[in-house]
Amino acid sequence: MPMSKRCIPYTPRNRELKDTVFALISTAGVHLREQEPYNVDGDNSWRLIPGESKSNQLIITHSHYDHHDADQDINCVFPLDRLRDLAAQGIIGGVSDKHLGFMGFTQNFRELYEKTAPEMAKVILRSKTDGVILTAGCPLCHRVVCAIAREVEMVGIPTVLITVAPEQSRQAGPPRAIAPRHFKLGHSLGGPHQINLQQQVLLDALKRWEAREEPGHIWDIAYPEYDSSDWQPIYLQES
Repeated sequence: MPMSKRCIPYTPRNRELKDTVFALISTAGVHLREQEPYNVDGDNSWRLIPGESKSNQLIITHSHYDHHDADQDINCVFPLDRLRDLAAQGIIGGVSDKHLGFMGFTQNFRELYEKTAPEMAKVILRSKTDGVILTAGCPLCHRVVCAIAREVEMVGIPTVLITVAPEQSRQAGPPRAIAPRHFKLGHSLGGPHQINLQQQVLLDALKRWEAREEPGHIWDIAYPEYDSSDWQPIYLQES
């Protein structure tokens, strides 16, 4: 039986950021171009994304949120390049050999809870991963991703979710999360090519991952660089 959302699984971190290898898990519909697309009417299958994959090899299959901007820059929802930037700077220990993609629009929650999420957690457990960063796509994805995060925590790996639908995520009890204020769906880390903003959101997520706080607490964070009411691309210089 799945654990009640009122009892949130939580694995304390036992490593410093500079010694931690991170993996990405996303329910935003990300997969490799050569992999079978997801069934947008409902799908509980996941895709293994090898650690050496390049960002231009990734695409999105999902029809329940606007991913036009993420099609231009996958880092909007799957910050693989930004994670590598942090590894190159020595802020984190490295990037995992395995990441996971999922299309979080599902009609079969029992299969998700009893089979799919535990399978995904086992794949991450058997990888080089010490910590996991999660993102999501549609509103339902933002609840589904919490089920995956909870399973990963239960196998002993600490996680952090970046949610842009915090009320949806809160209902499902994420162990750790941040909510970039007013970011729209498809902009988990900001808009396309907002390199500095994407990196800052990721750094804030890692601060939440580090923090020794009670599980379930979502940090609400404002970013002046981003205004969803009148959003325009802001091309910042890569640091």
